[in-house]
This record gives sequence, structure tokens and C-alpha cells, in this order.
Amino acid sequence: MSAGRGLQVTLTQEERKAETRTRLLAAAADLFAEHGIDAVSVDAVAEAAGRTSGAVYAHFGSKQGLLLALLDSWQQSFLAVLFAQVAVTDEPIDQLAAVWGNIGNGTDERVRRWMLLEHELWLRAARDPDVAAILRARNRETQHRSERELAWWAAEVGSQPVAAPDQLAVLVKALLNGLAMQQRVDPGSVCDDTAVAGLAALLGLGIEASGDVTATRAPLTTTTTPTRQEHTP
Repeated sequence: MSAGRGLQVTLTQEERKAETRTRLLAAAADLFAEHGIDAVSVDAVAEAAGRTSGAVYAHFGSKQGLLLALLDSWQQSFLAVLFAQVAVTDEPIDQLAAVWGNIGNGTDERVRRWMLLEHELWLRAARDPDVAAILRARNRETQHRSERELAWWAAEVGSQPVAAPDQLAVLVKALLNGLAMQQRVDPGSVCDDTAVAGLAALLGLGIEASGDVTATRAPLTTTTTPTRQEHTP
């Protein structure tokens, strides 16, 4: 077999593996969101994807591994879209509106499923110490990135958030997740302006009666601008 032909076979195998992984993740997303994690078996996911249960174990190790992979893949895609939309405008309040618009958009099926799966995982972690340990590790990685992004953003706009970056990341996530779930349980109960105002308050932006935005600025002599780091999903 020639070297070129061997390379072609290897690439084809990798493509098949990638396709199987994608199909399993898509099937799991549909089933977990609609029926809940505990009600869905590995066999059901495999059947919906047109694959065998062995493929699920080969790619993810377990149903729990499948769920974590699904959440991570969605999170990376979601963050990429979110940061791209935030970069469209230079106005701080419009950037916060873009953040809330993505997370609180009740009409986006992808966001709805992501929120349902996230809360499914939290419920399982509250009952299972092993799952809780995995979730803590996953959250630490996400939080570190959020800390860097929030510190960079605050320095760029010259605001002084209500807390240090590590605690600020927790507060922002709690606010967004809580409001987003409230919006889904009771559509229309969360006013967009209120959600954005909450984010602005945490991040040290004041919204005047005229609708203008002012930043609560730290003294220039004590402000150090963090260097924004690029992250590879």
C-alpha cells in the first residue's frame, strides 16, 4: 500500500469517527432535553443516532461522559458566537444587551436545550458526589476563562465591578442562569432592560435616567489593564 493511499484511509477513518461523534451528540441533545437524563438510556441514544451502544462507550466512556461532552461542545460554540456578537459594538451597554439577548432568548431552541441540560446536570450533581466532583472541575475551567474575560472587559471600558474577578464571575453566571430559567418557566416575566441593568450594576456601569451609560471608574494610577488571552476552544 502506498504512503498516499494509507494516508487517505486514515483520514477517512477519522472522518467516520467525527461523523459518529456528531450524530451521537445530536441524538443525545434531543433526547436529554425532551425526556431528561435519567429517562434516556445509552441504547436509546445509539438507536436515535443510527449507531450501536458500543459506539457511545467507545467515544464517551459512559452516559455521563456523553452528557459532559455535549455540554462542553455547546458551551464552546455558544461562547464563540457570544464573543463575536459582543465584538460587533463598542458600546458597553450594547455589549451587555448582546450577552443577555443570547442567553435569555426564549425563541432560540439551541439555547433552550443548553439551559435544560445544564440544569439537569446540576440536579444530578446535587444527588451524586461523583458527578458533583466532575462538575466542580468543569466549572473551575469555565470560571477561570470568565474571570480573564471580565477583568479584560472592565479594564477596557474603565469600570470598577462590585467584586474581584473570581467572585464577579460567580455573580454574573448566577444572575444570567437564574434570570434565563425564570424567563423559560414564566415567559415575559423578565424585562430585558432589567436584566441588562443587573449586569451593568455588577460590572460597575451606571445607567442614567436618560438611558446613557456611565462607568464607575477606578483611579488611573491604580488601574492595571489585564492582557486579554486568546483561547482555543
